[in-house]
Amino acid sequence: MNDFQDRDSVHQVVFRWDGNHGRQGTGMNAVAHSCEAGRAEELGRELGPLLWVSGAAAARPSVVRTLSRDGDVLLVQRWPTTDRGGRPSTVSHVLVGDRGTLPPARCLGLAYGGWRKQERAEQESGRLTKFDLTDLHDLSRGRLPGMVERLPEIERALILAGAELLRDPRQRVSLLLEEKTPERWPDPAMVPLAYLGLFLIFGSWLDTEWTFATYDTVDSHPLRLMSVPHWEPDAGGSGPLARVVGRRPATVQFEHRAAAQLVAHLLAHPQAAPGVPQLVKELPDGAALNWERRRDRLRKILGPDRQERGRSRERAGEREQERDRAQERDRPRELDLAGQPAGPTITTDPYPEAPYQEASYAEAPYPETYTEPYREAPYADPYGQPYPPPSPAPPQPPHTPAPAPAPAPSPNGHDPHDAHALHLKLCGYRRGDGDGSRRSYLMAELRMQSDELLLHELRSSDLPAESVELVLDELGGPGRVEDRDPQTRHELCAEVLRKRLYFKPEEPSPEDTSKTALAIRAAHLFTWAVAPVARDPRHFAQLSKVLNLMSQSTDVAASTWLQRSIIRPDSDQIPDLPPELWRQLLLNALNRDGRQPAAPQPPRPVQAPTASPPQRTDVASDPGGIPDRLFIGSLLVLGAVLVVLVLMLIA
Repeated sequence: MNDFQDRDSVHQVVFRWDGNHGRQGTGMNAVAHSCEAGRAEELGRELGPLLWVSGAAAARPSVVRTLSRDGDVLLVQRWPTTDRGGRPSTVSHVLVGDRGTLPPARCLGLAYGGWRKQERAEQESGRLTKFDLTDLHDLSRGRLPGMVERLPEIERALILAGAELLRDPRQRVSLLLEEKTPERWPDPAMVPLAYLGLFLIFGSWLDTEWTFATYDTVDSHPLRLMSVPHWEPDAGGSGPLARVVGRRPATVQFEHRAAAQLVAHLLAHPQAAPGVPQLVKELPDGAALNWERRRDRLRKILGPDRQERGRSRERAGEREQERDRAQERDRPRELDLAGQPAGPTITTDPYPEAPYQEASYAEAPYPETYTEPYREAPYADPYGQPYPPPSPAPPQPPHTPAPAPAPAPSPNGHDPHDAHALHLKLCGYRRGDGDGSRRSYLMAELRMQSDELLLHELRSSDLPAESVELVLDELGGPGRVEDRDPQTRHELCAEVLRKRLYFKPEEPSPEDTSKTALAIRAAHLFTWAVAPVARDPRHFAQLSKVLNLMSQSTDVAASTWLQRSIIRPDSDQIPDLPPELWRQLLLNALNRDGRQPAAPQPPRPVQAPTASPPQRTDVASDPGGIPDRLFIGSLLVLGAVLVVLVLMLIA
């Protein structure tokens, strides 16, 4: 229809409950419209169930993007309301345009906050004017940069949903919006961010229109992307459906690792055109292939040899720029009229701030100098078996473990190929490699791994300090710490104590890191990995060694560690140490203060908990079952230790 092809404006229609008026239909009528009444009624019939959001969880606004039968884009903003009888209902404002006036990125920018007030939509009636496209363009354009900046906040959703689309590009995707939002997962207000991230990764590669509902109570609509608060049985009438929950998958598959690398690439190049080059340029027909062929092609595209070539191009470019700068410095300078060396011509603004261009979301050539991610390299040693030590290498180049026998099944349920490939990447990582994208790729891949695999990496002696830092950062993430099972907590605590918190105050620090920074990192590590289980007798011996080392050291960094982990931790939670260890800290503090306390009896070894003997009835106890004298004594010991340690640090 010609009147729907105006590039300066789009049609608008308002749908509200208006009664059947003796006609067959739902009673959800076009009460206001800029197009012909017949066209508005036709659109209402096509939208059908999308004009209703019902159920107990329906009381929130949402936006839908879908297509009409003749190919027009319908962008629907919906609000919960009540009809004239006080019953729950929905009011909708619909924009009608073509793919050029309402492209996916613009629609997602509009969905992130909407474009019309509910009060106005509830009052509209009769004939409307067309909606000025300039207002929509400016509104969306102003939101998109901020949306892109927030993409790291929903990284897990991008990885898990992206993995499903890589495995089967035909699938619809349904995100579960739980009452307690998981880490790096969108809440209802952030759903448009997740959809934007997926659009920027896949672009036109999926070869289908980007339709979505930012919120609904059912995921049975024929839309590409949906988000719901709960899942009902799916009859499959709208095609294959992937339901994605915001938790780490029980088994990490190839598609998860591939998606993690593509997400890392997006976050490293956020202003690029939609569709990462690994898909739209190097695998343009990938969506039409079967999964086995698509997976094999992706393995070759996301390969370490490709990444190394990318880094080589970057280094060559840096060397060429340095030569150009050297030649510029050595070139004889011409003199200006005042006899001074002539400088470069200065524009009015020497550092012009380029305005945000929505064209960056249109089809445009992608920069060729991107750093490509890893591929699983040939390997031979299985995960779960000791890794061979890294072979000695000439100065600087990253080392890699020596080849070993062919891989065997992993005891932890991980693919030995994948686990060893990750190990190789960690062994080869060095801080400062490339432009930081390599770190982003590794962090994204680590987030998909289980605690067991990451703990195995910590136990390896092959990893450089930079990679150990990455693994610890991931293990200390809020989502992991809260969900970790008790056995893994104890295993992790034991490993961290065995490595003395990866901090030795008596040794010099690396050139690029201060001792104070290392002490603060070690204190943070103690807070989340050791303190929660410090009372357990299994850790007494190792914990005693670490505390003795720190409290006897004269290094300022050790005092910093004591301050940030024992006296005033960032969590404001004083660690629950056994009384023997508080006594040890107190004795060391008194000795450092120059006093000579009477030689104490050596602390009795801590026994594993046994059945409690019958309580004496003549000893008064507090509500928790601890005798008053022991409770008061513990408080006095704790207070004395804190006072002395504070005096020690001040001195």
